[in-house]
Amino acid sequence: MRKIIVFAIFLSISIVSYSQTGPEEMVAQMGRGINLGNVLSAPLEGNWAPAVYEQFFVDVANEGFTNVRIPTDFFGTRTSGDTSIYASNSGTSDNYSGSSTDYVIDAVYLDRVEEVVNWALNAGLIVSLDFHGATLKTEFIYTFDSNRAEYTAPTSAKRLADTEKFKAIWIAIANRFKNHSENLLFEIINEPYFHMSATEVDALNMTIINSIRATGGFYTTRNIIITGGGANSYMAPLQISNAVVTSDNYLIATFHYYQPFNFTSSSKQQYNVFNWGTEAEKASISTQFDEVLLWSNANNIPVYVGEFGADNENGFLYNTGAYGMYGGPVSEARVAYHAFIAEAAISRGFSFSAWCAGNKSNKTIHKRRDNPNTINYYSDASVDTSIWVEDVKDALLSAGAEPVCDNSIDTIIVNPNFECGYNVDWIFSSLETANATFSDATTNARSGAVAAEIEVTTAAGYNKVLLKNNAYTQDLTGKKISISCYAKATNSNQRFKFRIKAVENGSNRFVPSSTYNLTTVYELYEYVYTVMENTSSIEVQVMWGQDTGTYFFDDFDYLVEDSSILSTRESQMVNGMFVYLNEDTKHIQIRSNHQIEEIQLYSYTGNLLETFFKTEKIDASSYSKGMYILVIRTVNGNKHVKKVIV
Repeated sequence: MRKIIVFAIFLSISIVSYSQTGPEEMVAQMGRGINLGNVLSAPLEGNWAPAVYEQFFVDVANEGFTNVRIPTDFFGTRTSGDTSIYASNSGTSDNYSGSSTDYVIDAVYLDRVEEVVNWALNAGLIVSLDFHGATLKTEFIYTFDSNRAEYTAPTSAKRLADTEKFKAIWIAIANRFKNHSENLLFEIINEPYFHMSATEVDALNMTIINSIRATGGFYTTRNIIITGGGANSYMAPLQISNAVVTSDNYLIATFHYYQPFNFTSSSKQQYNVFNWGTEAEKASISTQFDEVLLWSNANNIPVYVGEFGADNENGFLYNTGAYGMYGGPVSEARVAYHAFIAEAAISRGFSFSAWCAGNKSNKTIHKRRDNPNTINYYSDASVDTSIWVEDVKDALLSAGAEPVCDNSIDTIIVNPNFECGYNVDWIFSSLETANATFSDATTNARSGAVAAEIEVTTAAGYNKVLLKNNAYTQDLTGKKISISCYAKATNSNQRFKFRIKAVENGSNRFVPSSTYNLTTVYELYEYVYTVMENTSSIEVQVMWGQDTGTYFFDDFDYLVEDSSILSTRESQMVNGMFVYLNEDTKHIQIRSNHQIEEIQLYSYTGNLLETFFKTEKIDASSYSKGMYILVIRTVNGNKHVKKVIV
């Protein structure tokens, strides 16, 4: 993953210059983000997640995220003023005798919020400051719900007092931050729709928007994030009235997405669907996101997906290193879910912030440490010493990203994953009596958004349906070239071959692989070819045409090795796995059809040297020369024993 470090200075006390950034431009700049969940919204920082340090925001920005959502909670002991003294079920709002001066935010908490916001801004991140938390519900949101004990009558003095307190808090926040960078956004309220109607949330939005604007300062046009009431998930922004949408030119709509709950919350006992990713499940999400997009375009208001995510793999808890009692999402499915939601957002012009609540939670992406000066996150360093849940983080950053499409790059396979377009740098031929088509397998991609689909309707022999890449002209004499890809077919009796077209001594030489039998799921296939003397170019080709049916191909790759060091890896694909030493990077690389759960590295004499978790790459730069044994366990329970020579 390419890391991007952004350095910026934001003056939070005095602003010399100011330029207005509209909501559409702001959402585009926000891009991809992550939540600082369960920290400032907890009753006491550190109760629900490790306390936050400045290093967290440096970590987030260094990886390439561009926004962070910071949930807070200003109720409880953090704001003075007791509203319970007012009648809740009788009387009218005329009986309310208080004023906004009765409600004062605790200066220590507000200072802490400002410190954390400044850390995020100084890291170059756009910040959504969100009013969140448990006491927000019990002291305010629940008072609108007639099914709860906290309910207050709409015309009661208590209702007016509660609203006045909420308003007073936002005025204090706005005053404290009114001269901060416009890269600080205000999010009025978190998930009110479970207990508040659309009309009630509309009224609240108008009250707080007007209160924030009235504080003045340089940023009277600060972007404000709002949602609707009465309906949750993707339906929430659709409930916002036209009167609210048209009342202000600097509004961003938000919604949260955790569907289907039986998968995203499957570490809980009541939910037990551990896999996700069928075409029907993906289509459902796409349809719902399209509905939000239609509303966004019709109302000229951009969209921010403020929360989404799925429970940790198998209910794993990173602060203890233990799996959950009731299972949880399969790792591949969790990664695929995050990637699909990220892609669904970015491809529609939405920004997003994935939910992460640190290493104590059931939804972890950044394993926030209790103290950034400690070496490891837990006392047992063998459990895990990394900062991120790497595969989920990479899924968020890679999904929907523009591929690098430069056919001037001198490489053996150009556009290997088809993300630059299924027919870019790939030439398709259907010869003689063969009848076949070449298209984009949009719903059958193994990774990313694109794959190649070849449909053979009339068979005529292997070399009659052909897909070829560019001709590579660098001298590779004596090298072993391993060509690999992932492939599947609609039927298990379909076959294909690799082929190398080499120009040797000025003449074409065609060297096919053996026949590969496909299955109905993506599996990894490899062909090793030795470059002969006086070879001026080689060209990678794939051949079909012997069997009718539909074929899918994705994620081509290659490796170049000296013939003399071929023994450094087990090059043959055995049971869906092979291992090799990459001489360029000095890494032991494992390629597998199934995600790796654990790798135990042994010396050739049988001594256990190291244990690795959920990785396909081991840094071997510090290892002494010799043979090593790897015992590899995959998520489907299979165990593989491989040897590698360093």
